[in-house]
Amino acid sequence: MIEKTKHSKEVYSCSFMALYEDEVILPNGKTSGRVYVKHPGAAAVLPIAKDGRFILIRQFRYPIRQVGIEIPAGKKDDSAERGLDCVKRELIEETGYQAGVIEPLMLIHNCLGYSDEHIEIFLARDCIPAEHPLQHDEDETIDVFLATPEEAYDLLISGAITDAKTIIALQHYFLNHPI
Repeated sequence: MIEKTKHSKEVYSCSFMALYEDEVILPNGKTSGRVYVKHPGAAAVLPIAKDGRFILIRQFRYPIRQVGIEIPAGKKDDSAERGLDCVKRELIEETGYQAGVIEPLMLIHNCLGYSDEHIEIFLARDCIPAEHPLQHDEDETIDVFLATPEEAYDLLISGAITDAKTIIALQHYFLNHPI
């Protein structure tokens, strides 16, 4: 089942990804082409405030030309950055909150058919407003809002949330903490 790389060529790169065209040797000995994206990875966090409400964000996402409801997340500065360090930074930067406790939930490959991108998802509990909040990235406009578990569940079930990492994190939470 394993394919072996015969030739690899970077055809495009930018600050957060690179596009490759590879020729691979299939298990049956034939060759085939593969086009894929290399990405340093990302981390995301499902934050819960001290009062039990979820801290969510609304953000315009240009590729879909819509505002999406999401959990805070961000690209790792490089592939060596720890997911925990990334989510601590992103939580404060995107929401102005800091976590009391952060625990890992899971690792997902959100589009493994054409990318090696992976997202480490964490759960943050006992979040409070940060003493020293960070500024959003200059190119981000983020609206932070708090939702009770029932409100978040309704957003999830109604289809108002279409972001995959957010759906996965909330489903995982509600499977383990039924309301």
